[in-house]
Amino acid sequence: MKDLAILEEIKKTLGVGKIYKDTERKTVQYKVESIKDLQIIIEHFEKYPLVTDKLSDFLIFKNCYNIIKNKEHLTKEGILKLVGLKSSLNWGLTDKLINAFPNFCTIKRPDYSFNCIPDPNWLAGFASGDGSFSLHVSNSSTNKLGVRVQLRFSIHLNIRDKEVIQGIVNYLINPELSNNTSNIIENKSKYIYFTEKTAYLQIIKFSDILNKIIPFFKKYPIIGTKRLDFEDFSKVASIVQSKEHLTQEGIGKILKIKSGMNQDRKF
Repeated sequence: MKDLAILEEIKKTLGVGKIYKDTERKTVQYKVESIKDLQIIIEHFEKYPLVTDKLSDFLIFKNCYNIIKNKEHLTKEGILKLVGLKSSLNWGLTDKLINAFPNFCTIKRPDYSFNCIPDPNWLAGFASGDGSFSLHVSNSSTNKLGVRVQLRFSIHLNIRDKEVIQGIVNYLINPELSNNTSNIIENKSKYIYFTEKTAYLQIIKFSDILNKIIPFFKKYPIIGTKRLDFEDFSKVASIVQSKEHLTQEGIGKILKIKSGMNQDRKF
């Protein structure tokens, strides 16, 4: 519910769709479902192409849309084609669909390759959705207070988007290497980590946070309620920069800020 204003702005910009609120779960969804309105969505993403592997999902979605628009879905062949396309879309088919349509043929997922970060505003928008500004406070034996404060900027994506992760790191940290993805590190690196299914960047070096991350997102602002997390993140960075975090009073300020960030924020 906290980002309702963003969805309302998206709806206003596109001019189609409806917003659904679930007060029990405290969630809100923007949906476009009619064939007529979906044409506007298709045209929008043709004009402004997706950058991540989600582009492949869009191309499959567009193919499904055309099948339905041309009424091919009213035939058995058309239905099987839709099921085959869905098998390569997002998370694939449920067991129920597989059992219901055992004769479908999987349709190959369109090839995708990352080209570049199109511009800084794209990255700011992307981080507004998928980025995280967080604080980690732990025990430490290296200072008198016995407390360590670490600021973290992170983004988690599907492993298929590891080139995007590398591109983001280069764009933020090493602009001279921006969009060069020819040297992806397959294991643990300074900024990039991999699991079997995910790729994620995690920037924790304080000089990078202070000199790269915060200036970038001050120039190209985060939108939505995540902007409040970024502002708190920046406040803590200032406390650490002034070394106030080495005092009990400073740690108290940081813990108070942390208690109202991210999932703990009260609205």
